[in-house]
Amino acid sequence: MVPLKITVPTSLGIRPVSDTRTFLTWVKSGDKVRFLLPAVVYGPGGNGRPETPPATYEDYVAYLHEQAGYHANWRDEKTTTVGGRGATLLTGTTNEPMDGSFGCPTAKADPDKDCFGLQPDYDFRVAVIDAPGRPLVAWTLNDVTQVQNPSAAAFIRFEEMLKTLKFR
Repeated sequence: MVPLKITVPTSLGIRPVSDTRTFLTWVKSGDKVRFLLPAVVYGPGGNGRPETPPATYEDYVAYLHEQAGYHANWRDEKTTTVGGRGATLLTGTTNEPMDGSFGCPTAKADPDKDCFGLQPDYDFRVAVIDAPGRPLVAWTLNDVTQVQNPSAAAFIRFEEMLKTLKFR
């Protein structure tokens, strides 16, 4: 658990849809913002079994970069700070489902239903944050198949939201 405080845009509503020790998410009108402390990951190209997630921020960013060998396409990468801690922001796409590659909120989660990773037809704006104790992964996504593709606005709202994050 990494206690944090964040200002949520009104477009996401007042309360999160899920608020557990490892997973925090808002979903409203197609907008989604998620924060995950991965309990396990399902690495692309792996053996289909859960693995221990990368233990450090730097290792988690390297783990995402390695996914480029398994259909992940990363762009628009920048380093910054979030909550006074190091962070990397990047945008990802894929042409193959990568269920569980970001991670799962529990060790017993079903990678196809309860875990998260890049998916076809979506742009993901991902933040890997050097949170106290282990990496915190946050993202928003945009359905690129929609006629009106609001990814720029959604990504800007997400980054503005990250600027308000404070660790307690």
